[in-house]
Amino acid sequence: MTDSTSPSTTSHSQPHYSSSRNASHAEITPVSPIANEQSEAEKSTIEHVETGAEQGTSPAHGKHHHGHGDTAAEMLARVGGRVEYTEAEATRVKRKIDWMLMPLMVTMYFMSFFDKQTLAFSSTYGLQTETHLVGNQYSLLGSVVYIAQIGFQPLGAFLLVRMRVSLFIPILVTCWGAILCCMAAAKDFGGLVAARFLLGAMEAAVAPGFIFVGQSWYRRAEQPIRIAVWFSQNAFVNIFGSAIAYGLGQIHGKIYTYQIIFLCLGCFTFLFGIFTFFVFPESPTDNKFLTEDEKLVAVERLRANNQGVKSYDFKMKQALGTIIDPKAWCWFALLFLVSIPSGGISTFGPLILKGFGFDSQVVLLFNIPFGAMQLIAITGCFWLSARYKTKSIVLLALMVPCLIGAGLLYGLGREKKDQPGLLAAYYILAFYTPITPMIMAWFGNNTAGSSRRTATTGFAVMGQSLGNVVGPMLFTSNSAPYYHSGLRDLLIVFCLFTGMVCVTVFWLWTLNKRNERRRVAAGKPAKLPDFSMMTSDEAERTRAQMETERQAKIAAGEIDEKHVFRAGEHAFEDQTDLENDEFVYVY
Repeated sequence: MTDSTSPSTTSHSQPHYSSSRNASHAEITPVSPIANEQSEAEKSTIEHVETGAEQGTSPAHGKHHHGHGDTAAEMLARVGGRVEYTEAEATRVKRKIDWMLMPLMVTMYFMSFFDKQTLAFSSTYGLQTETHLVGNQYSLLGSVVYIAQIGFQPLGAFLLVRMRVSLFIPILVTCWGAILCCMAAAKDFGGLVAARFLLGAMEAAVAPGFIFVGQSWYRRAEQPIRIAVWFSQNAFVNIFGSAIAYGLGQIHGKIYTYQIIFLCLGCFTFLFGIFTFFVFPESPTDNKFLTEDEKLVAVERLRANNQGVKSYDFKMKQALGTIIDPKAWCWFALLFLVSIPSGGISTFGPLILKGFGFDSQVVLLFNIPFGAMQLIAITGCFWLSARYKTKSIVLLALMVPCLIGAGLLYGLGREKKDQPGLLAAYYILAFYTPITPMIMAWFGNNTAGSSRRTATTGFAVMGQSLGNVVGPMLFTSNSAPYYHSGLRDLLIVFCLFTGMVCVTVFWLWTLNKRNERRRVAAGKPAKLPDFSMMTSDEAERTRAQMETERQAKIAAGEIDEKHVFRAGEHAFEDQTDLENDEFVYVY
């Protein structure tokens, strides 16, 4: 018999299909090869299992519909079963997806963060004076973006499911570019706060949308590094954005410098948004850059995720279930806590540097090394996470430099001799940057069901937005220019975050034990290998070991040769992770 535990030694020019429908439940047969992110895997591996997915009502090629099924299940049903493909084919398809998606997402996220940072950049060019800001009005301008994001997250979660992503995200980009252009006309607090609120509303679904897109296109092992790539644009904004803002600040015209910054960046974002209407793809089942055979491979390679691909049916039960899901509150708390220092430093970073005694004209340039440290931290941490397949340990390790940096900033004086130490401490604090994308990757890997994925992401990002509201408020105008009270609060927040990571790990471990008991009760193996988190080499070794054990049991008469349990049966049924007993939580 042909069994998916054995790698294929035959090279295929196109995927093959099978519809084995009578496998019974006893021994597990692995069903999904996993691409090696570190090397080019040219091994051949066969997918050979039953459809195991409910039928939907989508038209051919996954067009927009209002059925109850996942578009992946509908596409595979048309070919009669699951798809056989070689790892070389999967790698080639993944490359095409990367070249289409990542440049678009990287540019959009760069502009999203850059546009939010225009407030901080403009603050060094007299924004407060020229717009007559008093008291904590500058802090409120930093917070109002995230207040808007909190309010618009539920709507964003709904629209991410119901609308075409290829239309929804370009609309957001184009609108926030237009709003930033209009922000240049604001000459007082009222105009600025209104524009910043609208900016936050348009950007509310950007990060959730990108996480949703990553879940729909990539295996679980591949998602974190993609999140790191687009989120690392925060660092590039501090590197290149600071230099761009510095250059724009040297222009002296009839309008204020902050207006020049707003206009230039807003126009670029608007034009890029128009461009994305023509190129942003919808899903693996509905796009113009993959052939029909490549679409099948793009879908089938995601089976081991047990997360589904895309359903246009917004299931209220899934979404509301987020509120009573303890792990959703864990993600909310983690993003809330880490976003307090993130919001405070991103808004007040240039002013904190100015408080060290540096001239305001060079403060922006001092932010460039900070961006370089952010980039180093993101790259190093995600490499460690991929290498050792852990996120919680990396998060806990990141707390060490964060506590050291905040402690030094709080404890050191502000005399001339303290400037080198203060700068070093400020740059060390850049290690908080990888924490947010690491948490996003963490909950992205641990959530399934289209409506539950968008609801959980939106709920967690509400925590992030709330933290970004609180963060700038810790740095009050009466604590300027040293902001000791805000720095002391950061130390407390980092300690609380450490405890919350431990709580989250314990809960995920508990859920895995629960699913093991459910599988045993259903006649399935207690332990399931998580092929979605393996490299090709690891998957090959695991399959070989499992086949050896299976043959030994057949020889001993413990099981019949035809008595096989095939994993991934519910992968495209749009089930939540809590409903699917084959889901394996990662930490």
